[in-house]
Amino acid sequence: MKSVTGNDLVVIGGGPAGIAAAATASSLGLRVALIDERVTLGGQIFKRVGPGFDLRERKSLGKDYARGSDLIDEIDRPNVTVLTSTTVLTIEDGKVITSHAEEGIRALDYRFLIIAPGAYDRPVAFPGWTLPGVMTAGAVQTMVKTQRISPGKKIFFAGSGPLALAFSAQLIGLGAPVFRVIESAPFPSPVNALRLLSRIGGNLDLIRDAAKYRSVLLKARVPFKYGRIIVKAEGEGRLEYVTHAKADREWNPIPGTEVREACDALCVGYGFFPSHELFRLVDCAFEYDENRGGFSVIKDEWGATSVDSVFAVGDGTGVTGSYSAVAQGRLAGLQIASRLKKITEEERDSTAKPYARELRARNRFQSALNKMFDVGAGIYRLADSKTVICRCESVTRGAIDPIIDSTDDVSVVKGISRAGMGLCQGRNCQRHIAAMIADRHQKPISSVSFQTPRFPVKPVEIGAIADDSVREEKYFIT
Repeated sequence: MKSVTGNDLVVIGGGPAGIAAAATASSLGLRVALIDERVTLGGQIFKRVGPGFDLRERKSLGKDYARGSDLIDEIDRPNVTVLTSTTVLTIEDGKVITSHAEEGIRALDYRFLIIAPGAYDRPVAFPGWTLPGVMTAGAVQTMVKTQRISPGKKIFFAGSGPLALAFSAQLIGLGAPVFRVIESAPFPSPVNALRLLSRIGGNLDLIRDAAKYRSVLLKARVPFKYGRIIVKAEGEGRLEYVTHAKADREWNPIPGTEVREACDALCVGYGFFPSHELFRLVDCAFEYDENRGGFSVIKDEWGATSVDSVFAVGDGTGVTGSYSAVAQGRLAGLQIASRLKKITEEERDSTAKPYARELRARNRFQSALNKMFDVGAGIYRLADSKTVICRCESVTRGAIDPIIDSTDDVSVVKGISRAGMGLCQGRNCQRHIAAMIADRHQKPISSVSFQTPRFPVKPVEIGAIADDSVREEKYFIT
């Protein structure tokens, strides 16, 4: 095992929050190591074009690409070590243990640790969701942004929230043939609209963006329908048809309102879940907030968690968007620099003011948006008895239903059915199973216990960790 020592700060996650934290801390003299599992930095929103591809016009990928480029340029400093294509296996004894295909196992020490893992697409199980051609918004975004590949010739977008409007417009702008967009939430009520307008301060750019996205859909003559939800996908060997229907207040499909349409690609975007496994691994305290994606780590205004020297920033702490993520990263970097005596508290507070102000404005606006597009419980009732819930282990709803009749523990369901034991480590299925348990036992989902994260936190080849250099570690029985 190789040791990487002398780090003042280790940042896990090379998205907006992580890069901003590394940039701010390094600008104040800290030695920083920035880790990301992808080949390039930027996360999902600032995603770079793929290796081997050139970008002729930066503006063709939108302003977020330019924002990301400018932010990444800030960490081009000798006191910043960037470790891409690197998977974090665990955090223990003041070290971050990582794996790299060529460099092997590395242990990075730190005085402070920032965890900025981001979020991932909310998996929605419905009949046919495993068919080739059915993809999450994040997967489609990756194809289009990194390689300019369209997922199909006739794309149907089903989702909710700002993503449904923004991403469908971005796809159209990049030449992808979107022909219909459905939003499961109802048309915004006057109360919700007024709440949003009351928090418009500091967010006019987002309103302008929304108007631009709407005009893109209108110009392309793409229908955008509120109050409709996906019901099922069908096809022989791959996607050929989708069925959607009107949704009630809880997002249950209303019988008799179904419409069946031909398409070869279905993009599903019903929001995001925070990636909180690393926070749970180091025993950070949590709270539950459905509007922020579910379980969210508890932190103060600087990002400090309940665990000494561990900070949390970005959408992995609760989904609030890239502008908020950058501000969170800046604030955490300033606080750590202050605690390491690189700047005074007065300098910290003075520099932090614009970031704190932006964070408050963005979060107030995002909170209003979340209430407007609150996810309905019906989204977890779309699956029938033959629908696969756990894709890794091919476990259907029909196999899970009898188990949850007698338990309200996700881990018990896992132990009996193997749901959650696959490569995704429960990321695709455990939230759905928790919702099924909550629905069956008439209890809030916040009271349902989730799986316990274990080493390795992300899938890794056994050959990468089972060599002589780590044989003496406690991960193996000898």
